[in-house]
Amino acid sequence: MKKKRILYLILASILSTTTVVSATDYTATVIKPETAITEEKVFDSEAIDKLSVGTEINIKEILDGWYKVALSDEEKEGWISSQNAIINDKSYIKNNLKKGKVTASVLNVRIGPSTDDSKITQIYAGNVVTIINESGKWYEVILGNNMKGWVHSDYIKITYNLPTGKINTTDIKLKQESDDSSKDILTLKESDTVYIKGYVDNWYNVITNEDENGWIKSEYITIHTNVNRSSSSRESFSNIKPITEKYLGKRYVYGATGPNSFDCSGFSYYILNTYYKDYLTAKGITNLPRTASGQATIGEQVSRDKLQLGDLVFFDTSGSIGNSIDHLGIYIGNGEIIHASTSRKRIVKDSLSSRYYSTRFMKAVRL
Repeated sequence: MKKKRILYLILASILSTTTVVSATDYTATVIKPETAITEEKVFDSEAIDKLSVGTEINIKEILDGWYKVALSDEEKEGWISSQNAIINDKSYIKNNLKKGKVTASVLNVRIGPSTDDSKITQIYAGNVVTIINESGKWYEVILGNNMKGWVHSDYIKITYNLPTGKINTTDIKLKQESDDSSKDILTLKESDTVYIKGYVDNWYNVITNEDENGWIKSEYITIHTNVNRSSSSRESFSNIKPITEKYLGKRYVYGATGPNSFDCSGFSYYILNTYYKDYLTAKGITNLPRTASGQATIGEQVSRDKLQLGDLVFFDTSGSIGNSIDHLGIYIGNGEIIHASTSRKRIVKDSLSSRYYSTRFMKAVRL
C-alpha cells in the first residue's frame, strides 16, 4: 500500500508540470457569431477562416482551452477558443461538465476518498476544480495544475465547466422552452452571468447561477471572450507596470486590500480583481484566493527564467527559508517585482536578482 501511494505521488508530480492534451473526434456547435479559426492557439494569430453561430464542427484535439478543428475542405486545420463552441458528445459532457468552487478556508486533497488516505496538498477558498468522479461524499478532482486527488463534497460548491456569457440588457425572462410564448422561469438582470449549455435556432440553452435550466434568445447574451497567455500573446498584461506603479508608496497594512493600503496578497488581489477581472473570469478564476499561499495554488507554475508580465512570484521570508510561502509580488518586467513590503511598510519595486529575494524565491505562477 505504501509503494502504491508513493507511485501515486510521483505520478501526481509529473501531471502537475504537464499540459493535458486530448486527441478527440467530438462534434460541437459554434455558439459565438464570427468565431475566428486561427493558425495558432493565440488570439493575435492570423485568422484563416470564420464560422457563423450554429455551425457544426469536428474537434480533433483539446489543448489549453482551445479546440483544433478541420476546415470545410478537411485539408487544413486551425484553432478556436473553447469559449466559442459547445461539445455535443454526451460522454464528454458527463465527464467534464461539473466544476466545483472550494468553500472551506483550507481543504485537504487526498489520494483516495477517505480521511484515512494520505494528504497530497491543500487548496483554498475560491479555488476552482474540475470534478471527474464521485464516491460517496467525496469528489475526485483535477486541480488547476492538472494534479488529481480527492476532496470532501461538503466543502465544494458545484459550478459548470461550460462557456459563459453575460446578459446584455435589462429584465430578460428565462424561458422553459426555446419559444417566446413558453412559460417564464425567472427574470435575469443586465450583467448576470449564465453558463451556455446549447444552441438551437437563435436561442441559447443556459444554466443560471441559481442552477435554473432554461432558454434565452441569443441576442440578449454576450459570449465571454476567452484569454490566452501564451508567450505569443501578452496583450492582457501589457499595461501591468504603469497600473501597479500608480500605487507606489501606498502604505503596508496587514489584512488590507486597498485602494489606499495593502498587504502583499491584498495588493495582487486588488490589482487582479480591479483591472483584470474579465481575464480571471475567462480563465475560470471566479474567486481569487485572498492569501499568498492560496494564490500560489492556482495557475501554471513557471520557472524564474521564463517570467512574463503579470506572473505572480512567491517567497519564503520566514526564519527557516524554504519551508513555506508567506510573501508575493507581481512581475513587471526587466527582472523586477512590485509588492507590498512588510519591512518598508509601503508598495515598492525590487530586483529578483537581489540577494534577499533570490535566496527566498519559492515559485512563480502564470494565471
